Amino acid sequence: MTTIRVRVGEHWYTVEVGDLGQSPVRVTVDGEVFEVDVEAEIVPTPPRRGRPAGGFTVPDAPTPAPSGSAAPIDDDILRSPMPGRVMSILVRPGDTVSAGDEVCVVEAMKMEQSILAHRNGVVKTVFVQPLDSVNANDPLVELE
Repeated sequence: MTTIRVRVGEHWYTVEVGDLGQSPVRVTVDGEVFEVDVEAEIVPTPPRRGRPAGGFTVPDAPTPAPSGSAAPIDDDILRSPMPGRVMSILVRPGDTVSAGDEVCVVEAMKMEQSILAHRNGVVKTVFVQPLDSVNANDPLVELE
């Protein structure tokens, strides 16, 4: 088990990551256990000045999504987990989604990341279109 400190917005979380060789991977965030699917292991870059050793900074986002999506959870808004390009959008306003449903796909450096609904809901707004460029944490889809 690997333990790291992650800052999400202004909040710090202790994250324990289980064996990445298994699927699903057990991840514990401040005592709450999630089982997540991991597409690839990402090797962290060394800390830069101003960033605490062993920590990673994620820009202004609440808690990580337990659904297997890398996108952070905002109560109603699904956000891009990385800078890239929107490759496809699978929902329209008014569509009903369930937790774990794929709503869109973001691609960066030839790697596609499925963005999954973190809860049941109805699509209120789609903020992007296919081939739009997005930055990390940009809003993609809003649920109501």
